[in-house]
Amino acid sequence: MSLRGTRNLVLVNTSVGAFIGPFTSSAISFSTPEIGQTFHATFYEIIWLPLGFLMSLSSFYLISGRLADEYGRVRLYRLGLILFSLGILTGTLSPGISILLISVFIAGIGAAFAGSNSTAIIGQTFNRGVRGRALGINVMSVYLGLTLAPSISGIIIKFVGWRMLLAVSGPVALFALALTFIAMAGMDVRGGAEKIDSFGAITLASGIFLTVFYLSLGNVYGWINTSPILIAGIVSFSLFIMIERKVPNPLISAKLFLKNRTFTASNLTAFLNYLSTFSLVFVFAIYLQLVLHIGPLASGLIIAVEPIFMVILSPISGMMSDKFGSRIVASVGMLLIGFSFLVLYFFALKSTVGIIISLAVIGTGFGLFSAANTNSVMGSVSDQQFGLASGTLGTMRYSGQLLSITLSSIILTSVLPRTAVIGMFSGIPLSYATSYGYEFVHGLMYIMLVSGLISFVGAYTSLLKNRGA
Repeated sequence: MSLRGTRNLVLVNTSVGAFIGPFTSSAISFSTPEIGQTFHATFYEIIWLPLGFLMSLSSFYLISGRLADEYGRVRLYRLGLILFSLGILTGTLSPGISILLISVFIAGIGAAFAGSNSTAIIGQTFNRGVRGRALGINVMSVYLGLTLAPSISGIIIKFVGWRMLLAVSGPVALFALALTFIAMAGMDVRGGAEKIDSFGAITLASGIFLTVFYLSLGNVYGWINTSPILIAGIVSFSLFIMIERKVPNPLISAKLFLKNRTFTASNLTAFLNYLSTFSLVFVFAIYLQLVLHIGPLASGLIIAVEPIFMVILSPISGMMSDKFGSRIVASVGMLLIGFSFLVLYFFALKSTVGIIISLAVIGTGFGLFSAANTNSVMGSVSDQQFGLASGTLGTMRYSGQLLSITLSSIILTSVLPRTAVIGMFSGIPLSYATSYGYEFVHGLMYIMLVSGLISFVGAYTSLLKNRGA
């Protein structure tokens, strides 16, 4: 097989690895009502299905990238596909909600390993001149997963049930695993010259997990009541910093963040991007169905406009960043997102056509931003640091997603009863939310304003990169 053919096969393989995480996350969220009925579970049990998957992703993404730099990216990528398949297939056969929760968490760890290393493997395989295009296709796979999940989930659940929906993801991952032995034979299989800082890895993962755990619980059970979890997270982070200063082979090099402006600014901008945009699906699902009384199918099609434009623009963004540099392309994307939020705040919320156009522009901006920004991160480090760079970027992405939901819920809490906000977390519409239509619109407008301001800050931080990056 030619070098170009091998690279294309690697791109196909890693795109599948990038696809399964977001697809499964959305599918799990979509399936929570059916799963709850199957196991007669309480809301407080069901809510941990989507949150558990995202928390394991955000906790292990960086660790996975660092381990890959030491022990081989293909090895860790394969391990991720195995863990994901194991978790998903076990969840398919789970007799109760507890086993399913554990299975979903394990699948999230696998998705973190696969997703983190899919980006790193592309960075290693493709040279700078064509890397942006390849990363654009990889990013497109992420958005394709988000786009297809609701429609595919609805069809499968309607005809064969939620277990078959989970069962579909497992074989896809196993297919990708088998393909690695053809596309990646002999690639990056090394023993690791330096030993990873195991205790540092544990304290970092614990700190991320506990902090996310606190942010997920605080708005539901009260920030004061759950504060011991936050304290434990702060202690874990403090231990991590103390350890990293003393060990000869730290998990994360402080010099990389302090001396590499492109790396630091690109990761910060990625965090701000997801912080401003991720809650859109949740808040608009409630707004369209319960306030504007638009049916679920039509609401789904309206919301799907955003990720559809992400899918279309991501490869184009990658090629543009190869030609013009990533800083301008990414900044323009963030500016488009920011202006669209302001249009929604001032004019478009009462008009379905206005909402559709605004979501299309947000999707365009997101598509322009993400591939260019990913190219910037991967291009700012050496080949030996691709795993760390990919893992850091993924951690910013999933942390931004969780904090986006938390920020939106805090804003809505000021105008809605706590029960209505809790319903938004699970994605299960609450019929009585229609009684609070005016208050919800008021809160939604504030969310649009805050999201717009965050996006403009992201446009500025994107310009802080080294010129030509």
